[in-house]
Amino acid sequence: MPTHSTSTRRFFLDLVENHTPELEFHGRTRADFKKWHAAFSRRFRECLGTFPKSVSLKHTVQWEVREDGLIKQKILLQTAPHTTVPAVILRPDHRRTVGAIVAIHGHGYWGKDPVVGARYPEAQAETDLLKYDYGLQLARAGFAVIAPDMRPFGERGDVMPGERKIEGRDPCNVHALKGWLLGFSLLTYNLWDLMKCMDFMLAQKGIAKGGMGVIGLSGGGAAAMHLGALDPRAKATDVVCALNSYRAWGVEIDNFCGTQFVPGMYRYGDHAEICGLIAPRPLMIELGGFDYGFPIEASRVALRRLEKIYAAAGCPEKLSSQLGYGGHQYYGQGTVDFFRKNLPSGT
Repeated sequence: MPTHSTSTRRFFLDLVENHTPELEFHGRTRADFKKWHAAFSRRFRECLGTFPKSVSLKHTVQWEVREDGLIKQKILLQTAPHTTVPAVILRPDHRRTVGAIVAIHGHGYWGKDPVVGARYPEAQAETDLLKYDYGLQLARAGFAVIAPDMRPFGERGDVMPGERKIEGRDPCNVHALKGWLLGFSLLTYNLWDLMKCMDFMLAQKGIAKGGMGVIGLSGGGAAAMHLGALDPRAKATDVVCALNSYRAWGVEIDNFCGTQFVPGMYRYGDHAEICGLIAPRPLMIELGGFDYGFPIEASRVALRRLEKIYAAAGCPEKLSSQLGYGGHQYYGQGTVDFFRKNLPSGT
């Protein structure tokens, strides 16, 4: 007799057990890579779907502090209709032209604030836990950094004064469902905001033209890989504790949310393929050996598959990786050198 299961979870596990994405990369040559890149890029953009309408970039400086050899600004940036993005900009307090980086926060109540080293207890606790202030660290190393809040976190979340807290549910999933109801993906709209942040920074005086760096941890790493795949102005991308597989990280242990994927993507490819679209541009992958939310064996398999894509693209040296002796956190070994080597720096 057949085995019957009424479990919905079991249903999805069975669905993905032998699933192979239609455009999983199996090539070896540069011609294979080019053919695959064109086909998968087309499907990737189809899955991203509709972007917001463009508006003139307008911003307001809410405050500015000069300390630690840095200029620290809080801005509000209009990126689309009904959309204002709070962001912190950190830059060296001198007149020389510098390279710029967009630093994307992960899945956390306080959004951008821990990334820029904000000195209040909740942000500091998150920084201490995840070694998370890479925006501040990179600014101290000489880069200009913009760290925006992504929907639905930080000042765009439900923990701020005047907001109604969504009790007992992940706001990512609630708001992602609202977006799908209206025909768009929350991740796609977040990517739009990130691209507008790049537009803004590259238009500023003292910022090296020609592209920017991208870095993100966890949910920010998912955004970083998608942004690097989408926008060729991402000249160097650091994906921290995010490279894995939809099957292991999402379906098997239920560790993803509505801001970290776009509908239909796993039909065509996985994390390795998304990151493979970044080739031949430089890409750094950071993994944690004790990162139980992103199963390390699945991450290592994805990295090996990604290495094959970069090899076929003829640029294996443009892919680097590091394995940290720790959990779900930023490691940063070699990150500053990675960005110094690969970003436009001006004079």
